[in-house]
Amino acid sequence: MIRNNFHEKIALILSFLILNNYLFLSLNFSQLLIKINFLIFLVIVFIFYFQNFLSNPFLKIFFLLIVFISLGTPTFEWDPRSIWLFHAKRIFYDKSIFSVLDNYAEFSHNAYPTLAPAFASSLAVLIGYWNEVFPKLSFSLMFLPPFILIYSFLKNTQYLIFLSIVFFIIGKYLFNGWVDGLVAIYFGSSALLMYIIIITDTDFYKKKLFFYLIAFCFFTSLTLIKNEGIALLLILFVTAFLIKLYKSELRKDVSKLFYLSISFLPIILWKFFCYSKGIGYNDYINENILFYLLPRLDDLENYKLISYFLLLNEKFIIALLFFLISFWVKWNKELFNFIFLVFIMYILILFFIFLSTPYDLYWQLDSTAARVVKTLSFLFAFFGLYNLSYQKMGH
Repeated sequence: MIRNNFHEKIALILSFLILNNYLFLSLNFSQLLIKINFLIFLVIVFIFYFQNFLSNPFLKIFFLLIVFISLGTPTFEWDPRSIWLFHAKRIFYDKSIFSVLDNYAEFSHNAYPTLAPAFASSLAVLIGYWNEVFPKLSFSLMFLPPFILIYSFLKNTQYLIFLSIVFFIIGKYLFNGWVDGLVAIYFGSSALLMYIIIITDTDFYKKKLFFYLIAFCFFTSLTLIKNEGIALLLILFVTAFLIKLYKSELRKDVSKLFYLSISFLPIILWKFFCYSKGIGYNDYINENILFYLLPRLDDLENYKLISYFLLLNEKFIIALLFFLISFWVKWNKELFNFIFLVFIMYILILFFIFLSTPYDLYWQLDSTAARVVKTLSFLFAFFGLYNLSYQKMGH
């Protein structure tokens, strides 16, 4: 581990500043404070880059390329333009995340979490005006905290392989204004944090308050990026709970799980606000869910179709093979069981969601499955690599 936990400190500060920006826009703080908060974020990034450039040069060069590509590409796809950046634009002009109070433009899913749009709007606040290109750079900047944190666990060649995995699986979602890449990376990082401070028997991380603070920031961010993040974080908690219950160690760790569960509070408050004000519409959880679900349950073709789109995705297959080979080369029962349980629970949720969609099933899968499965693909590839580099007593 880097002396003085440099990378962990940078990751914690950056993730805290992203959440702090969201808090400022929730409480209607002055635009000056929002500018200062974003400036501090950029200063921390510069410190990370220039304190010792030869430390982690792969990430620094890689991320500079992402920045240039992000600034050089327009936003033209539906979700980035009409949902995420549209929310950011509204927050910029209304100076609050509660700009959705009028429920204007319901097509943009006003009840969606707004952590990424809030951060994008603050970059526009700092610069002083809005356009359709540079605000989405903030989405790319949000990748930095998990990227920097993971360097504490993967070094040199291992980290270069990690960045190759990111580029292969996440690809254009690093810079195109979608948030699905952020969900995948934050989920992978959150799963790692849950594993090292709750699941594993090693006390190296369990005794460090520092990692609980990082986990709290990452967990909270995951739920505030996109609705899927709520289910994904819940899966991590249920998995940890079941494993600890099976090992008869729940009493020892229940207080830690309780503390970390507070990370659900911001998204609960946001959803309660939206529900109480009648904001947004929900495509899935509604009174007609059984109307769409029940007719599809006994049709085997529906299961085949969902399996085809999710489990036969080429990147998913490659990631899964890498994961299995990794654990064949170096068996780690504890880690394997953790990831396997997470995978099973998420797959079951995805099957339920797709079977209950009010839209045509093929159209829904064709338009969303490739994005959704990136989370599982990254999970398998990342933990396959982590397993090969894992050392029992820490790093």
